[in-house]
Amino acid sequence: MSNQTALDLACELIESFEGEEHEAYLDPTGVPTICSGITRYPSGIPVRLGDVCTDGVCKGYLRECLKTEHLPELEILPGWETLSAARQAVLMSFAWSVGANFYDELGFEDVSRVLKDGAMDPGIYRDMRKALNKHVCAGNQKLLGLVRRRRHEADVWDMEHNDAIEFVAAQGTLLKKAAIESIYLSNDGKQGMDHGDVIEVARLEEIPCSSHAWVTLSGSGERWAIYLPHWLPKSVNESLRAVESSSGVDWNDFNSYVGMYITVGEVLQYDSRRKPRPGSKEESELIKLCAEFDRIRIAWGDGIGVASGYRPEPINTQVGGVKGSLHTKGMALDVYPSNGKVDKFYKWLKPRWCGGFGDGRKRGFIHIDTRDQGHFTSRPEVRPAAQWDY
Repeated sequence: MSNQTALDLACELIESFEGEEHEAYLDPTGVPTICSGITRYPSGIPVRLGDVCTDGVCKGYLRECLKTEHLPELEILPGWETLSAARQAVLMSFAWSVGANFYDELGFEDVSRVLKDGAMDPGIYRDMRKALNKHVCAGNQKLLGLVRRRRHEADVWDMEHNDAIEFVAAQGTLLKKAAIESIYLSNDGKQGMDHGDVIEVARLEEIPCSSHAWVTLSGSGERWAIYLPHWLPKSVNESLRAVESSSGVDWNDFNSYVGMYITVGEVLQYDSRRKPRPGSKEESELIKLCAEFDRIRIAWGDGIGVASGYRPEPINTQVGGVKGSLHTKGMALDVYPSNGKVDKFYKWLKPRWCGGFGDGRKRGFIHIDTRDQGHFTSRPEVRPAAQWDY
């Protein structure tokens, strides 16, 4: 996975607040403690006054304690698997401070409610800051250190996208209970939508090798399949699009642009867990890929949508992508013409794309990737396309 793991981030958070003491000391409650707040070693042996640890050993103890004593409890929290590494790290930091068994326990009602309800409607996750800020006291005394810790944890939590994504129907279409032809669905399995109708989406889940996606509707928590070429993000206004500044792409904002005609939301499929690490090879490849997307869009002269973009491991495996897919490297997009003329788009693009190229017309999209210096050329050429994957 190109991003730092949740465990790495959690260790950084905890060390930044707990510090790291290499010689055992008594904590405020009189318990022998060492490293970043460890009172028992991973073997279960209590810390004793006089114990000494090196920096490397302390870091290893912290990681091992999180893996064995905290993660098993946290991994069964509602919605844990859908949270980004940063949000999982915040919960590990919180658990290190208050105990791993906080969920549904007396005194943790607000944090538990946000986690439970947020798993159904991610917009509720915006309430986490207020919930965390209720845990800044030891006994009846408010501690400045805990105030600062909760503020920083909340800041990290709020880096992720909380708001609903609005999609507008580009034509008459359906919400479906399965990503199949509507003729195979019962009347209860589909819901008609008119051109211009708007849906608020709390979560979008990619379906690989398909132009369909699962959406969870904000508020109701209902889960439907939509055919992406029939929908547009409501915020899309190409007349307002502009290239990002030299300061870099804001991967935290789905409405920001990676290029002139492709948004962060489209590249990440509206999934904060997919953000590339700033300065990484994956980020560099994505920026180059989106520049090629812009060239295609300008030459085509009409809207182009994205059915699949960047999906790092383990997300690629979780959603059923091919092992080793170039989507995991930031080098592939599955795209479709907004006007619905997939055959025409395929025949136009094939001789103009010098890289991996795949025919997904039966599924409503075309696959392109930048292997072998893949790029767009405005002068058509006849060449064999590289074998492709999803």
